[in-house]
Amino acid sequence: MKEVNSHSDYLDFIELPFLLYRDNPYWVPPIKKDYLLYLKGKNNSLSSCPHKLFLAIKDFKVVGRLLVFIDIELNSYHSEKNGYIAEFESIEDVEVSNLLLDKALEFCKEHGMDFIKGPVSLPGGEDHRGFVVNKFNTPPTVMNIYNFKYYNDYWMDYGFTKYYDCYAYRADKEDLRDNVHRIKEILPKIVKRFNYRIDTINLKDLDKDLSDIYEVLNLALPREWKDFKPLSLEEIHETFQLLRPFMDTDFICIARNSEEKPIGFNIALPDYNEILIKLKGKMGLAGLVKFLYYRKKIKKIRMFVLFVVPEYRKKGVSAAIYFKCFANAINKNYSQLEGSTIWEYNKAMITDVEKFGAKRDIIYRIYKKEIQY
Repeated sequence: MKEVNSHSDYLDFIELPFLLYRDNPYWVPPIKKDYLLYLKGKNNSLSSCPHKLFLAIKDFKVVGRLLVFIDIELNSYHSEKNGYIAEFESIEDVEVSNLLLDKALEFCKEHGMDFIKGPVSLPGGEDHRGFVVNKFNTPPTVMNIYNFKYYNDYWMDYGFTKYYDCYAYRADKEDLRDNVHRIKEILPKIVKRFNYRIDTINLKDLDKDLSDIYEVLNLALPREWKDFKPLSLEEIHETFQLLRPFMDTDFICIARNSEEKPIGFNIALPDYNEILIKLKGKMGLAGLVKFLYYRKKIKKIRMFVLFVVPEYRKKGVSAAIYFKCFANAINKNYSQLEGSTIWEYNKAMITDVEKFGAKRDIIYRIYKKEIQY
């Protein structure tokens, strides 16, 4: 086992999945230079959290990796002591997996944690969450994960049990035609009755719109959701700066009432994985040409955040946002919609997305293990 310290160690950490999945047509490689920044906490909150990255070495070759961290702010907010694992990869060798998990467990014990959970996003993230458990013959959408089936077996053999599942719901425009027609008929009456409207984000007045998103998020985030904490306005600004090169303003909506108060919002992105899978981890001149060419051919969008303030739930706001976003997508020749990753305890969103006509597709499982001293 080796702790990641040097630049070459980081490069080895990054390179491993390129080797593991080189013959797999479904894995989507990240852009290496961006992924390096991600691992170093340059575009997330990892740098403010105790963390370590480990490599497993066998016969002088890297055969496994993981990242383990303590999210101090999340633990403090919920008065818990949890350690977290992310970015796990291993060859098909249970001993390699066990050695990696031993290191993660050791790190969490050193910090006095009660439980260890994973795989999860890095702090504040909405990506790389869980292990796929049910569908391994399709590429993931943007910011979602792909993995070998045996990862689940290795973690359970080690003593991990299911914590929660997160779901990806998918629909083609043909699947939604009847529901969209029905919603189109009744939605104007609902919107008029409760007196609100749906806007798309305005980049010319971004400060105001991000302040409105901040207000909604902190009113709408249920206190009992142990895997989330409120974001600061600064964190929201940082997130949008990262998303800005990839966002389409027609897919980010804000609901406001007659008094101009924000009451809901969503964030959806075009599925850039449809392009990344062709770039093989590199964004040179040739990659840029491919990127610019294929971005107009993307067929899917992923909605990964939707919140509505409590007093406007069950008043059609979620449906109105879904409808606005999907109608905009259809007008731009997109043909598929995914809502993910929806935690299984988010019953309201599951109900809304199923009523809209989407079907549960991929299941991403997060595991937990009590730490014994």
